[in-house]
Amino acid sequence: MGKRLTQQVGKIVQSRGERREGRSPFSAKSVLLAGGLFIGALGYSTVGSGKGADASWLQSLAPGTLAVTGSYLGGFFVGWGARRAIKLTSIITGFAIAATGALVWLGWDTSAVQSWLNSTSAWAGESIEGARHYLDSLLPSAGAAGVGGVLGFKRK
Repeated sequence: MGKRLTQQVGKIVQSRGERREGRSPFSAKSVLLAGGLFIGALGYSTVGSGKGADASWLQSLAPGTLAVTGSYLGGFFVGWGARRAIKLTSIITGFAIAATGALVWLGWDTSAVQSWLNSTSAWAGESIEGARHYLDSLLPSAGAAGVGGVLGFKRK
């Protein structure tokens, strides 16, 4: 069991600096670390320790660890989702602008389409920003959520 665990940890820690396509956010080392700490703190705060145990001092750290790691994980996935939403919105907007340009080139009147595109893109931007602020307000640790959000946004 110990040798297999050591091999798995070695695979996770080993990095050659190569880009891998289609990386899952669940494979990020910071997410694995925060997830492990979160599960460990949740288990420790749920089960607890016996009286006089050597690790009884960890009992007081479990709620803070849960808040910080949960906020980091929440911020990471909010940032990762925001990046994907912005990317998809940009692609759709680009196609809509190209189609409108083609219609103008063909001589069609596209003033109604242009006003609709402007209002829709403004609505989408406001909705995404509002959702991000709402989700961030649910997280107890703003610093951990901010770091997670930045790292999640950078995750491709």
